[in-house]
Amino acid sequence: MLPCHSGSRVGGTRLGFLCLLLVGSCCVAFAGGTKHRKPSPTASPSGSVPQEDVGLKNIPLTVGHEAKGLVFPNYDLQGHLLGRFEAEKAARLDDDHVHLTNLKMQTFDQQQKPDINIAMTDAILNLESRVIESKERSILKRADFQIAGDTMTFSTKTHDGTMTGRVHMTLYNQKEIGGSAPKR
Repeated sequence: MLPCHSGSRVGGTRLGFLCLLLVGSCCVAFAGGTKHRKPSPTASPSGSVPQEDVGLKNIPLTVGHEAKGLVFPNYDLQGHLLGRFEAEKAARLDDDHVHLTNLKMQTFDQQQKPDINIAMTDAILNLESRVIESKERSILKRADFQIAGDTMTFSTKTHDGTMTGRVHMTLYNQKEIGGSAPKR
């Protein structure tokens, strides 16, 4: 038997009962915290989350804050990888726009193989339209060509874009594109 603070002794069964009561109340306290917790939203095309809320809209960056070394993927609604973004600095300007500095973007084809590399020194990504714009010189490279222009607009959904200003294009493997040289 063990002594109590009051001077009396507590029997082994009473001590065991107190220990079980204490352990049981701790378990109930820890388990009770999960009952009232709201479920976190998940990205599912079935309709529980609006389709516009998946993909690039979920960049973990709050308005007015800047992140360094931000890397994030871009998926479509079926879960196919469309692109990968690497920015030296990123800052969310508002709910719909992100400013990216020294951006390197890699797009992927339908087989999810690397397709196009894009380099932008200063760009704004519109999260609603999924269009990225740069007023600085940008470079787009693929296995068969390279193109550079003073300004660029590029859709991350459709992989369509435009370049304006001093545009320079270099074609590689010209024989494969145009065939053999004309005979004289």
